[in-house]
Amino acid sequence: MLHFWKEYPPIQKDLEKVHEIIRTVLEGRDPLLSSTIQTLLERNGKMLRPGFVVLGARLKPYRKSSYPLQKPLPEKIYQIAAAVEILHLATLIHDDVIDRAQTRRGAPTVNAEIGDRNAVLTGDFLFSRCFAIVADYATMENARLLARGVSHICESEIAQSRRFDPSTLSVRNYLHRIIGKTALLFSLSLFVGAEEFNAPRSLSMALRRTGYSVGISFQIIDDILDITGTPDTVGKSTGGDLREGIYTLPAILAASSDRKAALSLFSKESLSHPSGYEEARQFILSCRGIEKAREFASRYTERALREVSGIPPSENREILASVIKKLLHRSY
Repeated sequence: MLHFWKEYPPIQKDLEKVHEIIRTVLEGRDPLLSSTIQTLLERNGKMLRPGFVVLGARLKPYRKSSYPLQKPLPEKIYQIAAAVEILHLATLIHDDVIDRAQTRRGAPTVNAEIGDRNAVLTGDFLFSRCFAIVADYATMENARLLARGVSHICESEIAQSRRFDPSTLSVRNYLHRIIGKTALLFSLSLFVGAEEFNAPRSLSMALRRTGYSVGISFQIIDDILDITGTPDTVGKSTGGDLREGIYTLPAILAASSDRKAALSLFSKESLSHPSGYEEARQFILSCRGIEKAREFASRYTERALREVSGIPPSENREILASVIKKLLHRSY
């Protein structure tokens, strides 16, 4: 657990507190629910979003630097970080049901273990616990932001359901979709962490912009790994998006080289056969879809780092910059 943060022990220590809060607030009376959540929490997630809540708070000015890494944060920051991670887990469970996914983080998905109906109800339980924490600890303004964030996530998932639709072979459509699906929650995590600790609004807004760019870059790398990675390295089955007719950035950029060939190779009929999927994958590779997508991710990472460079120097700022760079070069 928390393997991603081992290079940053003080943040890892913060997240251990967050993890314990999650474990406590998700205790249920039903044995199946309790067992499912226990298994879910034992899996090796990155805990990026709560990590960003904590970092957002720790970047608050404190005397001549930012909030010291050695000092505990106010309890409400840990609680809100827990709520953000619970929200993320709920969306993952519902995503896996929608996508009929069988593995995540190298283990069976919740729907694979307890069925779709119980998985949906488990996700609903997590949503309810998330908003109970937010109601108790967050300001009304930030509670509204998180609630609107869930709406955007749902809208993005609906947009993604337009499978095998040639109109979705568009960079603009893709970016619009992933802003709602991924970037928004990254942005809110950094922003809310700073806002709830009464940081200057200029810092909160810089972190909000940082989160958008990091989230876009993160999702692009995820979509690259779905094509180039293996289940062992990525921790889940790969190639699912293309097989399901969801056109991600590598496919879209490859299609710009030969749209007619792409529409044929990316059709439902072609991708219904294993050989068809491999042909489509090779087309993406040969048209440099991966390299072009990685260039996009690098540009958004550079945008995020430019925002971070405008924050007053501190150890916390260097940790955030290091994490942003690490996300660009990850293999899982």
